[in-house]
Amino acid sequence: MSPDLKTRLDKELKDDAEIRDLWLEGIYNRDHRQTFKKTNEFYDFIIIGAGTAGCVLARELIYNIPHINILVLEAGPPSTQINDIMRSPCAFHSAFRAVETDWGYSSEEQKMPGIIDPNKEVLNKGSHYPRGKVIGGCSTVNAMIYIRGQKADYDLWAAQGPEYKIWDYDHCLEAFKAVENNARKSTDEEFKKYHGFNGLLHVQDGQIDFDDIIKDVIKVAKNLGIPYNNDFNGVRQYGIGKHQHTMKDGKRFSLADGYLTDALRKVETYPPSKPFEIGSPHGLSDDAAKFVAVNVKSSAHVLNIIWDEKKKDENVAIGVKYFYDGRVHESFIAPKGEVIICGGAFNSAQILMLSGIGPKNNLEENNIKVRKELPVGRNLLDHPTCGITGKVSVLNGTGNSQLNYSSCGLELAMFYKGDNKGKVLNQKHFLDERPDIQLHVSTSLLDPVNATSGKKNDVLTLLSTLNLPSSVGHLELRSSNPFMHPKIFLNFYEKPDDLYLMMSSLKLSCEIFKQPPLSTVWGVESYEYKEMSDEDWEQYIREKTFSSSHACSTVKMAPESQGGCVDHRLQVYGTKNLRVADASIFPTIPAGNLNAPVAMVAWRASRLIEEDYKNKA
Repeated sequence: MSPDLKTRLDKELKDDAEIRDLWLEGIYNRDHRQTFKKTNEFYDFIIIGAGTAGCVLARELIYNIPHINILVLEAGPPSTQINDIMRSPCAFHSAFRAVETDWGYSSEEQKMPGIIDPNKEVLNKGSHYPRGKVIGGCSTVNAMIYIRGQKADYDLWAAQGPEYKIWDYDHCLEAFKAVENNARKSTDEEFKKYHGFNGLLHVQDGQIDFDDIIKDVIKVAKNLGIPYNNDFNGVRQYGIGKHQHTMKDGKRFSLADGYLTDALRKVETYPPSKPFEIGSPHGLSDDAAKFVAVNVKSSAHVLNIIWDEKKKDENVAIGVKYFYDGRVHESFIAPKGEVIICGGAFNSAQILMLSGIGPKNNLEENNIKVRKELPVGRNLLDHPTCGITGKVSVLNGTGNSQLNYSSCGLELAMFYKGDNKGKVLNQKHFLDERPDIQLHVSTSLLDPVNATSGKKNDVLTLLSTLNLPSSVGHLELRSSNPFMHPKIFLNFYEKPDDLYLMMSSLKLSCEIFKQPPLSTVWGVESYEYKEMSDEDWEQYIREKTFSSSHACSTVKMAPESQGGCVDHRLQVYGTKNLRVADASIFPTIPAGNLNAPVAMVAWRASRLIEEDYKNKA
């Protein structure tokens, strides 16, 4: 960092601190002059997080369980704060890095033995890790790619025991279809078998025609033996084709747009014959009517779960403590109610650990009382991504210097099997029923490692994503301070197979660049690739890899004896009235983008919660 930049940053930090001190002084003065007393608020359900899962759950519960009220707590602001870039698919790269709607996480730098030469130490750089801190969560800032994963992913979840049958592919497909509202006009019977058309999440095909060079990539793929696939969410995933996106009429469509907006429409009182109690609208009085509605508090940072301290031998959740508008608040659940954590892979794990649920050593070193020892945070899975960029010699060969308004720059994709020896791929890999590589084709320069993403003239980028990694990371508390981010260890390429699979895909990318008409008509030449040894490739991969921001599995759904943190009904082991429903519960990582699977899990969870609620005395 240059001395001038450091001086400027130091001044900005000092200015920020002075304004924060003034704000705190105003809050302190306001609280001392407060004339009204705090009243206990009770809700049937408290949902932590208004991201993808929280939005779906709020809507499904309020319409399917009679006479309930719900509080949703979201740490971020409303999405209207970035309405312009959020709505515009072409601004996806900006939305993903908007300071006011991102948690600002970073992964830790890690040194480990090399794979090619274990006697040499290699480095995985730490890097910024985008996570949506906004109403709608990551569905408000992501690339909008609608991918569900493969049938085998969910059958693997179900294989953990008879009770996990409710998570097999058939059950998950029911949920995928229930959530989806697919806009594809010309559909055959096979497409209808796998897709929904009446859900609240709008999904559509790309709105733009491909640049000529992208069309030639499709020709090259065909010549190499990669078949065309017009539905990555259908009978098979392998092949090359267009992504569908969570968009409506060419604009982003988040889960907040579809599900939370609909949830907020329902506002009633029950029973209508009883009077409304002024001054205590969320009390537990049997003599007054209650609201049947969903309340959402934005900029509400959850501190921890509130436990029933009268029950010494049980961990019974009774509410949530959170920081909002400069003060600490507490909200409680009514009888039969539940707290449902939907904070995502990092936040859900952190909230549990701050509440005494997690690894004993990490909790005790942060002076947190251990209520239930579970491997929370210990099964972090993610999709590493690494790219090859080609220079296009033909002037303006990749079209305009700006992205089309309705394009996020990631329309064309290939799915295929990598080679676990790092060899160049062939047709057997292209037709494998269990592809583990997702390759994005773009005429944008996409390099988050060096913070250079967006449309540039005359480049062709091939991004390889490892969809079924075997390396496992973890996260742990840095402090008992709930405003401090946890330490995130991604452990990318700790397992040899992962490195070789990525290497084989990058070698394929280089071969694609060499094929006509890319090499002849367009003059495509790789910026990076020369004749490299496997050791060179390892260095390149570790230097250029970044996370796809698909963190999951930190609160794993599995039998407790097999490292599980929640059971098949998503209830946290060793607790009552506490569930987790988001990407953190995935037993294994699905082969594709995670937004659709998270919405599916939330829809399935709503049915389980509804069943349990109705069965309670």
